[in-house]
Amino acid sequence: MTDEDKTRAKDSLKEKRGIDIDAARVNVRIEFGDRSSKLAQESLDAIREQGVALVNLGSDRYVPATNITGAEAFTKEDSERLKGDDYTLKQTFRSKVETRAGTVLSSATPVQIMDRRAKAMDAVPANSNNKGGPKLKQA
Repeated sequence: MTDEDKTRAKDSLKEKRGIDIDAARVNVRIEFGDRSSKLAQESLDAIREQGVALVNLGSDRYVPATNITGAEAFTKEDSERLKGDDYTLKQTFRSKVETRAGTVLSSATPVQIMDRRAKAMDAVPANSNNKGGPKLKQA
């Protein structure tokens, strides 16, 4: 999480729940399929050491490799459709990554996403439950 992300999370928790946290101790925010999230003190390396294979989608946003079910190109038509729905895209996206929790936009290409996923999965010990096999969708 960036310092800005940490400040936003701290302010949100203070305003919505009356909880005051030490943002300097927070390292990651884990988002779940139901749109809830959890702040954690563990580092990405500590999470990896627990056998969780993570894939960097770009801009330091990570997804568990086993949650990725596919990736396809993010097209100009997709971008126009989102702009029509009043979304503001602050960066250039190259792919739509399908996960078990929904679709995530990524600045990496579909091939990069799937290559990163495969590499992350190969790094997981053979006795782990974190193996699986999604497909790359052709654009």
